[in-house]
Amino acid sequence: MRYLFIDTNYSAFLDGIYRDRPELASASYEEQQAAIRAGMFGEAEFQAEALRQLGHEAEVIVPNAYPAQQAWAREHGVSDLVKGRWSFRRRRDIVPWLSRPRPQISWELLLEQVRVHRPDVVYVGIIGIMPSAIAARMQTLTRLLVAQVATELPGGLDSRSYNLIVSALPSLVERFRSEGIASEWLPLAFSPAVLAEVPVLDRDIPASFVGSLGRQHPGRRELVEAVAAVTPIQIWTGDATGLPAESPLRRLVRGPAWGRGMYEVLSRSRITLNQHGAVAGPYAANLRLYEATGMGALLVTDAKSTLPDLFDVGAEVIVYNSPEECASLVSYYHGHPEEASRIASAGQARTLRDHTWHNRMGQLVSMVEARL
Repeated sequence: MRYLFIDTNYSAFLDGIYRDRPELASASYEEQQAAIRAGMFGEAEFQAEALRQLGHEAEVIVPNAYPAQQAWAREHGVSDLVKGRWSFRRRRDIVPWLSRPRPQISWELLLEQVRVHRPDVVYVGIIGIMPSAIAARMQTLTRLLVAQVATELPGGLDSRSYNLIVSALPSLVERFRSEGIASEWLPLAFSPAVLAEVPVLDRDIPASFVGSLGRQHPGRRELVEAVAAVTPIQIWTGDATGLPAESPLRRLVRGPAWGRGMYEVLSRSRITLNQHGAVAGPYAANLRLYEATGMGALLVTDAKSTLPDLFDVGAEVIVYNSPEECASLVSYYHGHPEEASRIASAGQARTLRDHTWHNRMGQLVSMVEARL
């Protein structure tokens, strides 16, 4: 079968790629796609590669990679579908001034790409931002329109155009089913191919935290500050400006780490912290569970009711119930490196056996084939 994945990347991640390689914006669509793939952001490319290994065709579209989308439009003679939004601002607060077009996702171009690809299955990772009217039109261009989501959803979302919605969160599965929409539980995963791209050379980071410390995650600053008070820790975040001036974490921030950079940090970490967002509720569901264990770091994560279904708690991962307990555990394993290494190795072995994208995409294929 032919699969087409549609998912966005963080704008800051994409901006970094084009900033480091200014000539890339005028390259071919495939050259730009290759550069984005090399950054190893998110999961769509790993999912597509797993499906290829299973004998299917699979491609990925990143609709907010604007230069790449412009290149595709040029190459297919539909440049008129790529438009910026002209807007007015006041110059010196008095004179109206026409601003340059701001890049935006061209939904019409995306629909044209789906028409050209003629996929059997369209797999949407942006259900929260794709307009319902676009989803309805897209559903007519494929045999099965599928969405994956494990994040907070906007109010009033109309999901009826999707033939199947998969989620790592049982609560969302229940919600969609209650709305009469087919939905299945499908956890996230790890790609072992990353280990060949980012080999572990030296675990020179005693403890790490990689992720957001912004207002949308109010408990994380307290958590990381508690650990920082007792154990050397390094922090990678893109929102350090939100930290209070007096926070001791400011001096520990190393900047953002996404995609390949994030995997490199985890490959150097002996211990790494994880805390789910509020949307997870009591469920263990985020991607970091598998990224951290897959890279062989000791995962210290918040206690969740479903975590024992995924890992042997205490033998493969370590859990905490409060910032104080987290700090105590990190301090203990920092002082007992052999024990930490043993648990980390067991966690990695579990992920490489049970939690790969090859496993998950095999499950997805079964779900899809049952509905075609």
